[in-house]
Formats: sequence, C-alpha cells, structure tokens
Amino acid sequence: MSLENPTYGGRLYAELRRLSGYDLVTSIMDYKTIQQLKKSDRESTLKLFRGNSYELIQLLKTAEPEEVGNYLVEKWEEANQAAEANPALVFIVTCI
Repeated sequence: MSLENPTYGGRLYAELRRLSGYDLVTSIMDYKTIQQLKKSDRESTLKLFRGNSYELIQLLKTAEPEEVGNYLVEKWEEANQAAEANPALVFIVTCI
C-alpha cells in the first residue's frame, strides 16, 4: 500500500491515473467526487459508485483497488473502441 494513497479510494484513484492518465477519472467523476474518492475507505468508495453494474459493485466489495482499476480501464477501452467503430451509436446513446 502506498504511503501517498493509504485509503482504498486513494489506491483506486492512483491505479486509474497510472493506467489511463486523467482521461478515465475525469470522464466518470467531477472534481469534488475525485477529491472524495482520494480520501474514501472501501464503504465510502462503494457509495461513490452506486448505480453502476452489479459486477463493478461486487469487485468494489471484494477486490483490491488495483483489480478494480484494471476492470474499469478495460471497460472504458472497450467503450472507446465501440465508439470509434460506430460513432452514430455513441450519438444515439448520449441522446437517450
């Protein structure tokens, strides 16, 4: 565990930054939420991600932050590839 990011949320934030820079973090969270994530324990991190997929919630409950970070980046990259392959789909989804 890093001394700079001793909390569960801090470790998750650090992993997301390491894997994707600011791109993923800023696409899913605003500044206030990012600051909360950096300080949050596992339970508080769960609250920040409520309303997300069952699979993500289960990972947040049981997995290490680094594993959750890998999962989120994988899903983010899949979404980006789908958007590149079919830009009209992204337009339709964002308009719903």
